[in-house]
Amino acid sequence: MKHTDPALSERNIHLILDGGRITGSFEEGYYYNEEAMYINEADEILSFCKFVDEVGGCGPINIQELWFAFKNPETDSAKDTISFWKKKFASFRLN
Repeated sequence: MKHTDPALSERNIHLILDGGRITGSFEEGYYYNEEAMYINEADEILSFCKFVDEVGGCGPINIQELWFAFKNPETDSAKDTISFWKKKFASFRLN
């Protein structure tokens, strides 16, 4: 699978995952770490955090995969990724 959009930086991964872990929501986690975000990336990171909350969450294992789906939402690969993780996270809530 070839992606043209750059991957999330390790710094942003840390801020996103840390914020989500601390607050329980990735959107709220964004606001928790907002001052540490680079201004030229902030709006896109906030939109991604809202997207992750809609999917059901993320972690180190799938954050890059979800980032690429977020950046390329119309591709079949992105649709499959989003569907897979929504189902996966929904199954955790049912158990």
